[in-house]
Amino acid sequence: MVSLNLDSLYRKISLWIDSRLGLTHTVLSPVQESSLHPLSWLGALAFIAFLGQALTGMLMLLYYVPLTDKAYSSTVYMIKEVPLGHLLVTFHLYNAYAMIFFTFAHLGRNYFLSVHKRPRELMWMVGFLMGFVVLGFGLTGYLLPWTVVSKAATDVAIGMIGLVPGQIDLILKFLITGNVGDQTMLLRFVHLHTVILPIALLALLVLKLYMFEVHRAAPIPYIKRRIRVLPWFPKVFLYILMISSIYLAFLFAITALFPLVLPPEFSPEIASTYVAQPDWYFLWIYQILKFSVFEGTHVYYALGGIGIFLMIIFLLPFIDKGTERNPISRPIYTSIGAVILIIFVGLSIWGYLTPGQVIPISKAVIIMGGLSSVTAIVTYTAIQIRKRALKYSENSK
Repeated sequence: MVSLNLDSLYRKISLWIDSRLGLTHTVLSPVQESSLHPLSWLGALAFIAFLGQALTGMLMLLYYVPLTDKAYSSTVYMIKEVPLGHLLVTFHLYNAYAMIFFTFAHLGRNYFLSVHKRPRELMWMVGFLMGFVVLGFGLTGYLLPWTVVSKAATDVAIGMIGLVPGQIDLILKFLITGNVGDQTMLLRFVHLHTVILPIALLALLVLKLYMFEVHRAAPIPYIKRRIRVLPWFPKVFLYILMISSIYLAFLFAITALFPLVLPPEFSPEIASTYVAQPDWYFLWIYQILKFSVFEGTHVYYALGGIGIFLMIIFLLPFIDKGTERNPISRPIYTSIGAVILIIFVGLSIWGYLTPGQVIPISKAVIIMGGLSSVTAIVTYTAIQIRKRALKYSENSK
């Protein structure tokens, strides 16, 4: 009886809201019931994180002073003097990390489920560009507190840009840092972080959402049965609200349990005692550049290889043009994806554990080659076993 009353109340509230706001008549398309799974909404969670960044960032700008001699002290003031300021600054940092993580996870999930295939090629490419913008947020925002760690990490990232051959490095460094001094670089990063990159991300988001509504979500390849379609409101809306609330509750708990410990303010003297390396999302590139074979002018081979790899991922829809989407039916691409994932994680952890160390090429080949080989063999073998199990199950029916 109580359950029936609650269902009736739920329907009445939903109808009342819809009759006033017309939410069921928006351009948002219905969603398959099978899509009500957290992994299907990693992009939405990344956007929720972006909204959290925008809100907390605007609050922080009320107190932040973008001057090299004031940036650190204004950040300390926020943490120590502003009510709930410590929570605000810590949340902003952890939420930024979550946004980058969701972006990487969203890319990986879409790769394994082949959502890049016709007619969603341009959606993949736009999403890839959005990923670069998100990494730009990480790069520009990390510098703003002007700590010895953030400044040193940013200098390393800018140094990697300086390795780009030709005149491209000069153009990029001028656009990003201004090539004048620390104060100009800080102001340039503030403008990029708070104006240019948000505009770019929102523009790409509008374009991707338009294509998403035209083509709708890619079907989940391993689900063969007919799937019930749900209207965007209230079912899908409430589901997004639920997973967003769970994420925010978890993030607030982590923020409260592990508050930010601000490193010392940057100065050349203190910086000389630190081993500089970039933040975690750039560690994989930095670790590759530390391989001994890429020392000196050979570093251009590493950068060229990384550039080719990223271009292949960007153009993947025009390389992987088959119609099959099920990961089990695509053992080669699935194994390659697993190897890339393991290499990314392995290089990042390795880079974190060996700051500033040059890695002998023999050691790099043994470790990364071993990881890649084992991952490829295990993944391919697991897929074949799974295919045989499915085939046996079908024959048994």
